[in-house]
Amino acid sequence: MIFSPFSAALDLGSKLKPGRLIRSPLLEGTWALLESIGYQNHAPILCWLDNERLGCVWMGGIQEGTHGMSIYMSELRAGKRNWSRPRMISQDKQRSEQNPLLFVSSDTRLHLIHTAQRVRDINDESWQESGSAFSMQWTACLRHQSRSLKSGKWSMASDLVNQPGFCRHPPYMRTDGCWLLPIYRSLEAGGEFGHDHSQVLLLDEEGKPTKDLIDVPESIGRVHGSIVASADGTHLLQFFRSRLADRIYRSIGSIDGTDWSEPQPINLPNNNSSIQACRLRSGKLAIIFNRFCLEEEPQSSMAWGSAKWPRTRWPLSIALSDDDGDTWPWIRDIDSGLGFCGSENWMRNGQLAYPSLIEGLPGELHIAYSWGGRIAIRYICLEESSITGIRTWPW
Repeated sequence: MIFSPFSAALDLGSKLKPGRLIRSPLLEGTWALLESIGYQNHAPILCWLDNERLGCVWMGGIQEGTHGMSIYMSELRAGKRNWSRPRMISQDKQRSEQNPLLFVSSDTRLHLIHTAQRVRDINDESWQESGSAFSMQWTACLRHQSRSLKSGKWSMASDLVNQPGFCRHPPYMRTDGCWLLPIYRSLEAGGEFGHDHSQVLLLDEEGKPTKDLIDVPESIGRVHGSIVASADGTHLLQFFRSRLADRIYRSIGSIDGTDWSEPQPINLPNNNSSIQACRLRSGKLAIIFNRFCLEEEPQSSMAWGSAKWPRTRWPLSIALSDDDGDTWPWIRDIDSGLGFCGSENWMRNGQLAYPSLIEGLPGELHIAYSWGGRIAIRYICLEESSITGIRTWPW
């Protein structure tokens, strides 16, 4: 009688637990699936709290744009085999709290900034008749809270500025200790985010907002700014997601971040989903992104209000450049999803979205992203050499 090997196989799945660090000879790096919160787990950001603790924040709950979507945080401590159980750290359950970011100021305070927007009932369909969008991102305020790294007690959340706004990536610290926070305005006009545009908010050394709000010129449709220094340290670079689902865009800024050029397309695709840039100790520039686009050529104009929304958020890839993003000779797909293809099961491939990328030890890249269509947050640590191809196999 024909037999099946399933009953005789070593079941490694039984050893997989939420947050557990895993290594396998068939997969590059060390990885974990963080414990899920609700139906959606999305938009993670990684931050080194200190040399002994790596933090990850994300939004978790029923659905983006509904009440109860809150910000959760987990930590990986030196020598531990598991990420800690997530704990809710945001404070307004009546709003949809989204897009968190973390950073540590010079006075060793940990800062959380996130958005908090008014919500619709998940069963409300009236927005379809009005030509609006289900998301009410134009009602979002930027919330801020902080705590000492030692005491662990968060301050009361307060609005960062008195205007609606959205954020995605942590601020860039200038040499004077002040911070440049990339934000964007999401307006009701235009419906599907077609009028979004980017700005930079200056924070002081303690992470408190100043009155300086810097426009990124001609940035309509270019959002989720990610700021890094140029290789020679003489200016700044800001990379953007494109609402046109064509290319990643780049703006060149003065070293103090008070002046920015009009964003221009680079030779990496974008699917109207989040990206993040990181300057590595090797000197190379890294970007993590979805290697997919709808438009083969960069799109300079469109009928705004008609942003393009491909659901293809795979593969998840890392590209490396040694000329500040002019060329990208090293690109590697680090996750291709569940492998579904074809028109009948295209939607089953489980989106891989909103990645975060930071460096730890020199050459070690720490990554977090929404995995499996927001089922969980996946964390993975890779070596830079696995992107350049210097070392291909993990054994």
